[in-house]
Parts: sequence; C-alpha cells; structure tokens
Amino acid sequence: MKSRSVPIWTLALALMPFAPLARGADAQLADYGPAYANLQGKVLLDNRRVIVRQFIVEPGQSTGRRIPQGDQLLVFIKGGILRSNDTGRSTLWRDGRVAWWSAKDPPDEGGTNTGATPIQLDLVTLRPVEPAADKVAPGLHHKYQYLNYPNIPGEDLLENDLVIVQRFTVNPGQWEGVHAHHPDMLYIHVRGGQWAARSKSEPAHAYPAPSPDGEVGWMPTIDLSEGHESGNIGKEPIDLIWVTLKK
Repeated sequence: MKSRSVPIWTLALALMPFAPLARGADAQLADYGPAYANLQGKVLLDNRRVIVRQFIVEPGQSTGRRIPQGDQLLVFIKGGILRSNDTGRSTLWRDGRVAWWSAKDPPDEGGTNTGATPIQLDLVTLRPVEPAADKVAPGLHHKYQYLNYPNIPGEDLLENDLVIVQRFTVNPGQWEGVHAHHPDMLYIHVRGGQWAARSKSEPAHAYPAPSPDGEVGWMPTIDLSEGHESGNIGKEPIDLIWVTLKK
C-alpha cells in the first residue's frame, strides 16, 4: 500500500492532501486541457510519469465529448449507469471497474449518468517517455513485475504493453505479507481505510489518518530485503488498485 519503510515524519507528509507534485495547474491545463467537454477535473497526482484527475458526473449530467489525450486508464471509484451519447446503450459500471483508452483511439461523445447518485471517476493519463527510458540492458529483467502480496490473492484487471492493473481487498486485521515494490507504481483506493506499516527498520505503526475513498499516490521503489508490509487496522475492508507502468 501507501505504507513504506521511511521515517514516520516522512509518512505524515506523504499523507497530506494530494496536490500537483511536479507542475502547476496552468502547466497541466496547457498540456492536456479538458478530458471531457462538460466536466471540470480535479488533479490528484502529477509527476513525470502520470497525471491523475478526478471527475464527478452528477445524476442526469452528460460528460460531453471525450477528448483523447494519450494512453489513459479510467477507474470507477463510485460507479453507476452511463448511457452512451453515441449509441444510446446503457452500461452498468460497478465500483472498481476499469477501462483503457489507447492514444490511437478516436474521440467519442461520452455518456450520461442516468442513475440517482453521482459517479466518481479517476482518470490516469500516461505521460510520454523518452525511447531510451524503455531500454533494458542485456541479461537483465524488465523493471516491471506483478505485485505479489504473500497473504492476499490479487485480481488481475488489465494488462497491455504499457500497464499492469491489479486489485486487492485487505480485510480488517489482515497484513499483506512482506513484499517488494518495483519502479513506477501508483495506488488508487476504491475504498480507503486505516493502514498500519512495519518493516525490519521500523516496528508496526498506524498512519496519522485513514485513507479516503479515491485517494491516489505514487509508491517509491522498495526492495524485498527491507521486510516491508502493511496491514488494515480499521473496521472495514480496504479495496485497492495498483497500477504498474511498464515503460
């Protein structure tokens, strides 16, 4: 999870409300503009690899035209029924469902929320990388791997040339088991909760505040030798999506 083997005061800073991490709002808008013609997005995370924005679609509201902005992963934090503005077909999107748009996909007219409750979307847009960044030295393995929690089976949601997307449910009192985190990973809480962390260098300790639903964060690389793991010390299950960037 968001827990990591670093000093507790650093963890407290990491748990502060998310804001753009690398660039200002004006730069973000200049780079990408609106993703949907009728929606105003809120930036949750912005760094050299991704920009993550949150969108709320109110009951009866149309997203308007979807404007392609590169390779993108859509995650439904609070799902609902969207009626396609192109075909008129209605689709039920449950909490935690994901969808992928390639940079080559054409624009579409979006959808309309025909349900009685707001739909919350987190949109992950991959930033372009230099070709050299994708090269792997002869005899070495690629940097990316599936996240492996020894104590918790994961659900494989999506894999393509660019990302691996996994989903985990951590029940109250459960610890993940010692695991590694590979480079270029981000997490998205479908359902948040109260985390604790421990490692070889730190005893078990709770985070200063629970993670809210929809919270997003970037994970530093952690070697298996650090003995890192996290646990759910709250009263409700935590539903977590991990996205590993391949390139």
